[in-house]
Amino acid sequence: MLEVAPTVFVSPRMSKGVRGRTWQVLTDWHNAEPRGSLVMVWRDNNETGGVGLAHLGEPPRELIEIDGMWVARSRRHARNL
Repeated sequence: MLEVAPTVFVSPRMSKGVRGRTWQVLTDWHNAEPRGSLVMVWRDNNETGGVGLAHLGEPPRELIEIDGMWVARSRRHARNL
C-alpha cells in the first residue's frame, strides 16, 4: 500500500484477502489506542467512483457522494452549513 498522506493508504492492486487481513491488524491497533483516524482506499468498480473506502476514527474530512463520485469537505465547514 502507498501512504499518500499520513494515515491515508491507497492500494490499487491488493487482493481482497490481503486487504482484509491488513484492515484487521489496523483495526486492532486502533482499538488498542483509539486516537486519530485512518482511511483505506482501493479499486472497486462496484462502488461509487470505482473506489472502496474504509475508515477508522473520525476523518478530518467528510466524504459526500455527488453524481456518482466522491467529494470531500472539511468537517469544520460541514458544521457551519
